[in-house]
Amino acid sequence: MKAIRKFAYFVGYTFYHEERFSEWRCPNKKCGMSVSEDYTCCPYCGQKIKFKEPQKVKVIVIGIRVMKE
Repeated sequence: MKAIRKFAYFVGYTFYHEERFSEWRCPNKKCGMSVSEDYTCCPYCGQKIKFKEPQKVKVIVIGIRVMKE
């Protein structure tokens, strides 16, 4: 396990049934796997992780409609 805590990388948001979830990546350059906010370390490589508030940005919603012919 890596002893020094690093900030996880904020990737973006995932929307699921009108709820918004933050997506984070492991800060270890060799790993980069997706991690959850309740983790204290990466389950894949053992890097200790800390989280900060994601940046305030405008959210762009992309919707897809399927039309029948």
